[in-house]
Amino acid sequence: MTDKINLLEPGKVIKPIIDHDGVKLLVERLYGISALELIELNGYDDKNYKIVEDPNVKNPLITNPSPHGYVLKIMNSMDSQNVDVVEAQNEIMNFLATRSVTCPKPVRNVYGHLHSIENINGKQHAVRLLEYVPGELLKNVPLSAALFYQLGEFVANLDNKLQNFNHSGLVSREHIWMLTTVPHLDKFKYVIKDSEKLDLAEEVIEEYKYAVVPRLDELEKGVIHGDVNEMNILVSPKPGSQSDYRITGILDFGDIQYSYYVFELAITMTYVMLITGDPRSGGLVLAGYTVNRLLPDHEYRLLKTLISSRLVQSLILGAYTLEQDPQNTYVTSTEKAKGWELLKKIRKSKPSADETDPTDWKTIANEYLTKS
Repeated sequence: MTDKINLLEPGKVIKPIIDHDGVKLLVERLYGISALELIELNGYDDKNYKIVEDPNVKNPLITNPSPHGYVLKIMNSMDSQNVDVVEAQNEIMNFLATRSVTCPKPVRNVYGHLHSIENINGKQHAVRLLEYVPGELLKNVPLSAALFYQLGEFVANLDNKLQNFNHSGLVSREHIWMLTTVPHLDKFKYVIKDSEKLDLAEEVIEEYKYAVVPRLDELEKGVIHGDVNEMNILVSPKPGSQSDYRITGILDFGDIQYSYYVFELAITMTYVMLITGDPRSGGLVLAGYTVNRLLPDHEYRLLKTLISSRLVQSLILGAYTLEQDPQNTYVTSTEKAKGWELLKKIRKSKPSADETDPTDWKTIANEYLTKS
């Protein structure tokens, strides 16, 4: 069964509504855990809480307690309707954990299940508990060309491993943050009040329709993470260094989908360029990616449109989310501050004669590889 008809519509509220006391009761009832400490983490339309277990309250249900605590995830009411997707998210984490990829691990509840459907404030929400994975987020450490290159390597390696992962629940999945749903943004673009920005957004959406949609059948497909950004990538200092970091793991599998590998690359490049404000940094990601995974020319030629589309998607849906939920911290930082400026740079880049086009990512990648 496809959930295509379940795409987010304007005015629909899907984020869970629950307070800290409700969360503590939930985690105690479902997992036997008494919360010593509870911290709400960022979440776009889900609720996420870091939980430190009270060591004085013995829990016979968990024989090997997570040393770093747990994350309780309460999924939005829309995605919670598709139980197959919830199961796929649990399975993909277990799949990658057995293949040397550091990521959260799901914990079974008192009923022996990896998730349950709970009635929260009158709506049905999928609830899961994951082991907390320690580490710094990419957004919180000094950025470097080497780190962006390594991110490209990491993502290509991730997708290579995911070639061997399949789940029936992902085949027909569609949600508003998938790049395949860019044409659906027409319903949300009313939130952009500035006419110049609206013109730019409409230009990108139309370009996606005629440049990407007719070529989708030519692109290689598989299961992808779908949301590789600076808040989902874990890093750790290299041995003996306080300022030199390496990629160590990945979080948040809420956007996994059966889609196109070039979309994974485009999304990763987009978020790196967002945190730097410089289109050239995308070339560093491309350099690392293409060392581990071939990118055919016909897919490379779509990158500019795909990256522009992801930016427009972030900007429109971010503005829509803030209209519905003004306190949503997930979308009040990087995208809002730099997104439109970056989009203009990508769409209207005109380098001088002695400069490299900042969106000529292949040349930038080759130059980096040559120097390295």
